[in-house]
Amino acid sequence: MLYRWPPPISPEDTWCAYRAGARRMPEIADRYNKSIAEHITPPPTLPDVSITLENRLESSFCRVPHVWTAHVQNSPSPDTSTPTTYPTLLVAKIFDPIFTDSGDAEYADPFSLRDLSVSREVDAYRRLEPLQGTRVPRFYGHFIAPLPSQHNRTVNVILMEYVQGTDLRILVPLEVAETVCSVHKDAVIDAALDHFFEVLALGVSLSDMQPRNVILRHQEHGTEKPHCTTANCPLRLEVDCEDLHMVMVDFEMVEFIEPGPNLNEPLIRRQHIDRVKPVYLTRWLESRMP
Repeated sequence: MLYRWPPPISPEDTWCAYRAGARRMPEIADRYNKSIAEHITPPPTLPDVSITLENRLESSFCRVPHVWTAHVQNSPSPDTSTPTTYPTLLVAKIFDPIFTDSGDAEYADPFSLRDLSVSREVDAYRRLEPLQGTRVPRFYGHFIAPLPSQHNRTVNVILMEYVQGTDLRILVPLEVAETVCSVHKDAVIDAALDHFFEVLALGVSLSDMQPRNVILRHQEHGTEKPHCTTANCPLRLEVDCEDLHMVMVDFEMVEFIEPGPNLNEPLIRRQHIDRVKPVYLTRWLESRMP
């Protein structure tokens, strides 16, 4: 059961260091007990939406959130003044301090990390509203979810569009990244950088520009005709370079900036892409962060 809720305030200390004298929480039990003690009591109303988690999606396992596909069980009640229509299938990104890596929790307050991650992601989607449903997923809001089986402690959840597609990390596994042909590499990286700068034009600088955060929407292939002439290219039959439709995801690791002038102009954006593209062609698909 999810209740629509304002996102937490972003901490001023973006390193999320423990305050002087605060107890460190490297052990799961420490984080669990604090999560119970600081739970939010939801309003005495029907939940805004109920979901059932289905499959856990691949994501970075070193940070606070974990990501699932989620089936919507019901839409808001009829007496809701501004009902939201939810698709049957969504993505639920759950921010839970318990899942903070224990090594990170030695130095950073997991609850401050959660607040930073949630506030940045929600703010990013607000700024990126013109791109929602096309260049970035459609955003359906921030919620809290009480967990009755865990003493009603609450976790933060954002709901977003489930994009029918595959991220580049799956399309191009690390072990075959070096065999991607020059035609496909050029087209894929060109499109990814175009997305990056279009997002930047709205004031959102993505710090975590990784292949796993770029999803290629499913392409309709009428024939099995190859899309390049390189026999061992892993994208030979999978990706039509003339029909690339990408979506950028994962906006918890961002900075908010004043974008440079005219970044939306095609010629200016092309200049920025051409300036950084040689670096990406050299190592982006072959070098992965966890």
